[in-house]
Amino acid sequence: MKKTKNIALLVLLLITSLTNAQQMYIGSGFGTAMFDEYVTSSGENTLDNSGYSKPQEPLFEGGFLFNLYKQRIKFDIGLHYSKYKINTSFYSGNTRIPTTYNLSYFGLKGGLNVTLLRWERLKLHLNPYFTYNWLTYGTIAYKNVLLDIYKEKTLDRTLLSFHIGFGLEYIISNKISTYLNYNIAKSIAEENQDSTEGEKYSLDRSAITIGLLFDISEIVNWKRLWNIKR
Repeated sequence: MKKTKNIALLVLLLITSLTNAQQMYIGSGFGTAMFDEYVTSSGENTLDNSGYSKPQEPLFEGGFLFNLYKQRIKFDIGLHYSKYKINTSFYSGNTRIPTTYNLSYFGLKGGLNVTLLRWERLKLHLNPYFTYNWLTYGTIAYKNVLLDIYKEKTLDRTLLSFHIGFGLEYIISNKISTYLNYNIAKSIAEENQDSTEGEKYSLDRSAITIGLLFDISEIVNWKRLWNIKR
């Protein structure tokens, strides 16, 4: 039942976006992640991130922009898929045990795209937005042990995160632009029933994306099509 509701929500989102959006974007990039504010059910922080690399993992995004104010402030709604590899360690007594998490998330994105500066064909944007993410894959490896934490439900299945970033847009023509974005994100630390009881953590991330932005206002101008039919 829950899966059916999620699919219905995505279909409604797509239909709404296609019938009202002025621009569509698609991009890819790389991101890193780490756990922060980790607390066990006993109130202790047993994770230690110090001295470990932050591998770059791929991400993909797509979405739509809606003009809110004079083409300077736009509503941004979209979808994204991200993979993360997190190298960390946990303490068992006084022993530090190296640990690697491999995680994948699919999510919804909603926020603003604000033009701060424009010079000829170049724009500087501020991008504050929220994402709601579903865990689609997860494993943890330590001491030659590999556990499927997605199936065992020992990691939160959902994350609500706030992102803030800056982007550069270069206008190629009236119909197409290219963009480069950088953002950082922090999920809200919360106790969840689908995680280990009493465990809390925040997932901090940073990402760089590059992509293309298309003007679709004429392609899906439903008002114009309706007038033609009449």
